[in-house]
Amino acid sequence: MLVVLGIIMIVLGAIVTFAIDTAVEGVDLEAIGYIIMAGGVVALAAAAIRGAGWMTMNNRRMHSERHVSSDGNHVVEETQVS
Repeated sequence: MLVVLGIIMIVLGAIVTFAIDTAVEGVDLEAIGYIIMAGGVVALAAAAIRGAGWMTMNNRRMHSERHVSSDGNHVVEETQVS
């Protein structure tokens, strides 16, 4: 969702900055367009960071071992997450 929002904001910001020639008194449309594009870049960066975190979570592996003593009275369980 953040990727789509970022792309839309970049496109809208580019349209406001480069395609609109109308002058509005007291409003700098070029600056507003650049601000919207910067927000789109931030949204894309947030999506990339979030996606990278999601990918690393899937790489976790869990390994469990259960050891019982020879007399059968002691049980030791070992779990490793890698």
